[in-house]
Amino acid sequence: MIKISPSIMCADLSYLADEIKSLEAAGADYFHIDVMDGIFVPNFSLGLHDLQAVKKMSRIETEVHLMISQPQDYIQLFADAGADIIYVHPEACTHLHRTLMKIKLCGKKVGVALNPGTSISVIEEVMDIIDYVLVMSVDPGFAGQTFIPGAIDKIARLSEGISLGTRDIKISVDGAISLSTIPPLYEAGARIFVAGTSGLFRDDVDYSTAIENMKNCHQ
Repeated sequence: MIKISPSIMCADLSYLADEIKSLEAAGADYFHIDVMDGIFVPNFSLGLHDLQAVKKMSRIETEVHLMISQPQDYIQLFADAGADIIYVHPEACTHLHRTLMKIKLCGKKVGVALNPGTSISVIEEVMDIIDYVLVMSVDPGFAGQTFIPGAIDKIARLSEGISLGTRDIKISVDGAISLSTIPPLYEAGARIFVAGTSGLFRDDVDYSTAIENMKNCHQ
């Protein structure tokens, strides 16, 4: 089953309460909070207060994507602010295992995000504590980029590796998600799709119709 996670940084933040209400009513399964520090990625984005605001208004799980340097220093803050799933990038962590264990010990679901140039081999030794893998199908930092097809093969290989283990690790994809990119990604093994400007947040889009179409486009 396909699940859709709207990217809040692409929403109209001047009407955040209305956006959250409309997206939930339209069938959103998660809310995706991108946190950028201008160092790990060349952009700035949402933060603790945005997460807290979404949690006050939302009834569904919130995933926090930390595109920041030294994320281990901020895990507790985002856990306390209400994050349900926390993603970190291996390149940003001095000690990946220690950082993931910190997420786990905070009682949150453990996520790892893999950039287009990051091999799935970097998580082989920590698969026993991972709950979610977020495969980036664009380089992180900006919405509206062009889809990188190599994500499809990466997800297929990742899915095969997961099938050989005992943990139910879920695969999510972020970047240029649309009705044309979801089917091959789903076929490869992805089940959660972060929806931004490519498939959801446009002036001519009705949220309910868009989310329903994305959930059914693989059939």
